[in-house]
Amino acid sequence: MFRPAHIAPCPAGRRSDMRILVILDCVETALPALETAGGLACRLGCHDIRVLQPQPATDPDYQSPDEGMPGNEARLHFARTIADRATQLHRICTDWAAATGHTTDTHWVEQAGDIRATVAHEASGSNLVVMGRPHAGDAAAISPSLAGALYDARAAVVMAPLRAYATIGLNPVVAWHASPGLERAVASAWPLLEQARKVTVIIGESRLDTQPDPALVATLRHKGVTVAVERFISTDTDVGARIRALAAQGDLLVMGAYGRPHFLEWLFGGPTLDILTHAPLPLLTHH
Repeated sequence: MFRPAHIAPCPAGRRSDMRILVILDCVETALPALETAGGLACRLGCHDIRVLQPQPATDPDYQSPDEGMPGNEARLHFARTIADRATQLHRICTDWAAATGHTTDTHWVEQAGDIRATVAHEASGSNLVVMGRPHAGDAAAISPSLAGALYDARAAVVMAPLRAYATIGLNPVVAWHASPGLERAVASAWPLLEQARKVTVIIGESRLDTQPDPALVATLRHKGVTVAVERFISTDTDVGARIRALAAQGDLLVMGAYGRPHFLEWLFGGPTLDILTHAPLPLLTHH
């Protein structure tokens, strides 16, 4: 069970008009998502945490003609289930806000309707979107929210870890794979990278030392940031495991959502799912 950990005091930093959106759609991952959002807000000087609890307008068990129409008992059960979950999530949110001093910063929103469209609308006005980390087999539950934030709103998405971290973004790790998605992910993480204690850049290669250090390394070092470069031989089957192992000492993994056809299907069936469901640290990504 996830329990709040002691979080290092927030540094005296700049205040900003940025917004962090937290999507709460699962009781089990709600507190980790809130803790991650709070840590990011602390690091970034953010004083606007918007918590969205998206609710389906119709019962997903009756989505196709051959499933028929829900009877009165089924409709009442669906309504009770949605209401009970919203009550639990709201209680988790208010308890967390009161315990961490985010009461005035946190704004709760419940919205029923098409989940993908709802999330896209809210995410389009946010600088970062924080979501709970999916469990293996959670593709159907999390895909609409992830698609709305990542694809439709083209927002930077942070997948929360399942355990607490004392820091977030002080020792970030960048999984280097040159792509527009990574460029946008790095841009979104830049306020954290330039203030980091240490940044680790990990590079997968077919043969070691065949790629030059990316320009990011020199840029950060010029700003006085300590940067380490780790290289590994990549294969189709062990990429996720190798990234996890090399990133284990960090407190934020930054990587691009690669521009592949049917990305969500690949995401929930390949190396990235391995990272999403097993990597213990927060993951920041962008398409």
